[in-house]
Amino acid sequence: MSIGNILKESLGIARKHTIIIVPPVLVSFLIGCLSIVVIGMRMTAMEPDAVGELGQGVTDLILVKSVLSVVGWIFYSFAQGMVASMMVEVEDKGQTSLGSGFGRANEMIVSLMAAGFILGVLLLLGFMLFVIPGLIVAFIFSFTFIVIMLEKRGPVDAMKRSVQIVRANASYTFKLFAAIIGIGFFLMLVTVVLSKLSLIGLLASMALTGSFMGYTYVVFIKAYQQFKESGSGFPRG
Repeated sequence: MSIGNILKESLGIARKHTIIIVPPVLVSFLIGCLSIVVIGMRMTAMEPDAVGELGQGVTDLILVKSVLSVVGWIFYSFAQGMVASMMVEVEDKGQTSLGSGFGRANEMIVSLMAAGFILGVLLLLGFMLFVIPGLIVAFIFSFTFIVIMLEKRGPVDAMKRSVQIVRANASYTFKLFAAIIGIGFFLMLVTVVLSKLSLIGLLASMALTGSFMGYTYVVFIKAYQQFKESGSGFPRG
């Protein structure tokens, strides 16, 4: 399947079964609101009149944002687990529900959240080191949560399997990843504009961010299934 076809097919699934992308949308609202409250409190507590206090306040603010980033990845990891299980149910039964998705993801909650924490820290460090290392981390571990749910593996083992799958399908996965990054960059500009308009615009930007995350999960689940069918990156038998 070409990159264009898998993107189009995944969009069709997300539109037809909108409930599949609800988990990451809910997480986006949760993290967005949490960020507004926590960061707002920190900025209010900063003392602009004293240079020393202001410096400490800025440092604390960066720390808070870093922690929220990792926490966000932990929650998104569970959401991705729900999306993966709901995708399987849609293909098997033609329908799914949040309850069944939550139940299956909850069975792997320790592995999902442990992997979310590890990747959250790696991504944070990677993006702090001039972005490129962060993109590399996101690329080679893009199938981690899918492997946890569909192969029932632990976090470290799932990360190793993701690297194996990416390596066996390097060219295709890179093109797919680049396409997703391109779409994500455009939507990021849109969300920045929306968030500056009003409260409604801010809420719309959260919904758009969550929807894009859900769509991305669907895309990589479809890619995983395609690789599995062809046997590329999967052991025979």
